[in-house]
Amino acid sequence: MNDQAPAAGNGAEKFGTFKGVFTPSILTILGVIMYLRFGWVVGNAGIVGTILIVLFAHVVSFATGMSISSIATNRTTRTGGDYYMISRSLGLPMGGAIGIALFFALAFSTSLYLIGFTESFLEFFGIGNTIGMRRLVGTGANIIVAVISYISTSLALRIQYFVLLAIALSLVSLFTGTPLPDAGASAVPLWFSANSAGFETVFAVFFPAVTGFTAGVAMSGDLKDPRRSIPLGTLIAIAVGMIIYLTVPIYLGAVADGATLRNDQMIWLKLARFPVLVIAGMFAATLSSAFGSILGAPRYLQALAIDGVVPRIFAKGHGPLNEPRIGLALTFLIAEAGILIGELNLIAPLITMFFLSSYGFACLACGIQTWSRIPSFRPTFRTPAWVSFVGAVTCFGIMFKIDTLAMLAATVAMVTIFVLLQRRQMQTQPIDTWRGFFTAAVHRGILYLDSRPPDGKNWRPNVIVFGDDPGKRRAIADMAGWLFHWRGVTTYCHVIPGLLKEEAPRLRDRETQTREVIEQVAPETMVRLLVTEEPERGILDASQALGFPGMTPNTVLMEWACPRMEHAPFTELVRGLLALDHNLLFLRHHPDRSFGMRKTIDIWWGGRERNVELMLLLAHFLTSSDHWSGAQIRLCVLVDSESAARKSEERLGAIIAAARIEATPHLIIRDDRSTGEQLGAVSERTDLVLAGLGGPSEEGTDDYVARMDALLSGVGSVLLVRASSQFDYRRLLLDEE
Repeated sequence: MNDQAPAAGNGAEKFGTFKGVFTPSILTILGVIMYLRFGWVVGNAGIVGTILIVLFAHVVSFATGMSISSIATNRTTRTGGDYYMISRSLGLPMGGAIGIALFFALAFSTSLYLIGFTESFLEFFGIGNTIGMRRLVGTGANIIVAVISYISTSLALRIQYFVLLAIALSLVSLFTGTPLPDAGASAVPLWFSANSAGFETVFAVFFPAVTGFTAGVAMSGDLKDPRRSIPLGTLIAIAVGMIIYLTVPIYLGAVADGATLRNDQMIWLKLARFPVLVIAGMFAATLSSAFGSILGAPRYLQALAIDGVVPRIFAKGHGPLNEPRIGLALTFLIAEAGILIGELNLIAPLITMFFLSSYGFACLACGIQTWSRIPSFRPTFRTPAWVSFVGAVTCFGIMFKIDTLAMLAATVAMVTIFVLLQRRQMQTQPIDTWRGFFTAAVHRGILYLDSRPPDGKNWRPNVIVFGDDPGKRRAIADMAGWLFHWRGVTTYCHVIPGLLKEEAPRLRDRETQTREVIEQVAPETMVRLLVTEEPERGILDASQALGFPGMTPNTVLMEWACPRMEHAPFTELVRGLLALDHNLLFLRHHPDRSFGMRKTIDIWWGGRERNVELMLLLAHFLTSSDHWSGAQIRLCVLVDSESAARKSEERLGAIIAAARIEATPHLIIRDDRSTGEQLGAVSERTDLVLAGLGGPSEEGTDDYVARMDALLSGVGSVLLVRASSQFDYRRLLLDEE
């Protein structure tokens, strides 16, 4: 690991892999937990239990380290470490929520390490280890660490070399020491004993020991080559830390008894060949870990301030390295609050939650970008997507297992921050992670749908709505919103008659205006513009071309006898749409009555079997919307006689019952009046009539539009319905196999 760090262009010293990443990471990993709590972990979990805890914790650290390495080698990583990576991958609102959590986690980590230093200091010198003394000595240590960090980041990092040497010597002293005389009296078990602390408690106390691998990542803005240094330094630090944490419990289990390990936090001093080396390593490690945290936390805060997530005052830096001294002061105050709490076991689980949440989202960010195969995500260090996803799931699972209430509290806090930042509409540079994720998800979904035949029971409407400017003629957009709100895929196709070259300069503005109106009616509806010289030809072409394999349109909704269309071209359009075999819905909107009070719906069935089921389903869709809630549905049929009426009533009742839709059969016996006159007499005051759509005659001499208009002249707004031959009503409505 090359540590040559030439001066940057502005004269500031930049750090290499060993000094800037590996050293702060390994020193934070090998800190207070190893010296003061690892014996307690072994005494409670047993040798095998401890090894499993170490391995389980390193699933998180390795998965997160690899994920962070991938993100770091994909783009320039500036000040902010994890926060910078997450915010540029998953968006500023989510990154801001995680960044704030990371800042507090590192600030309280300073407390954790300084309390550990204080406890070892008091125990070694035989001073009473009371809460008052821990607060007093811890405050003094906090001041010293803050002052050194304030003077110079480089000075704080140089001190780490001596700390690293002290830790190495303390480990040598431990492994060359002698066993306790009564080590066999109460041997360390292989697994948790009946009177030991539970897995959740032991894991929560131990886990902060492996969180230190992000200490180097937090220094990303001060590194000469972050893309090289972060992966190399981070992963080597994690590997070295894991080897040590797997070796120490085996040794402790062989040379000490379980009771002593559980009750004596200074057990290392009794086992070591040279206790002075252990206490030197203990003091140095706890203080260096505090340095790592107190250097990292202000840099997260500075990055948050640069993006405007927190007050801009924290963005201000000092000196050639732009050191965040204002953030350092706030970190000092938060650390002091943790010291005043004075209990290591109370702070450790809190820090665990903060770190796990940030690690989980870092893994998620990498996993999504890798799985989605986003073209802009081309890291030189590649992490398989499954590794990142396993890390994310493990993080969130551990949070739930350790402390469900703490997890919920942390989640609520971060969701609150996320919502506040979202409302402020905060954005960073263009982010394509989520877009890439949904693009990949949609692509795979399309392939899945295209490879399997449609299932009638899972039928959903995929609708093309053809209409004019919805700001001027809104009825068709309203109907689309009432019928298909969140039920399927709806595309509003604004048909613009004219030449494309003439309309092109105004298309962007017209699309924006159309979207604004459509979003008021059905915010989930997509919008397309269709410029065509011949509207009927353009509609037919769009009905064939829109959509994609596996998600082709199955329903067309448009106005009856479209404006600016003559009867003959419209009739040909109907013939073409019938040939495409979509479900056809034509709205004949009454300009004066509109949709009345939206309280009554009449379905007129002429005998075509599929039509009645589709009309019943559409009526059910309408009454499920807020605008038609409580509307009464009548199923109206013309019959020739009383006996036919009785038979038809039984049949209609069976259809309604099988369809599980609330409707009332209404039988009308034919008389001397025309069908249109009887229809008008029954449904004159009905708010909406659903009627079956017959096709135009083959010879083309019939004025199809005029004939249908005459038939419907006595009623208000009408929705003409023609079911496709592909509409599998028996499986959808009647629950038949």
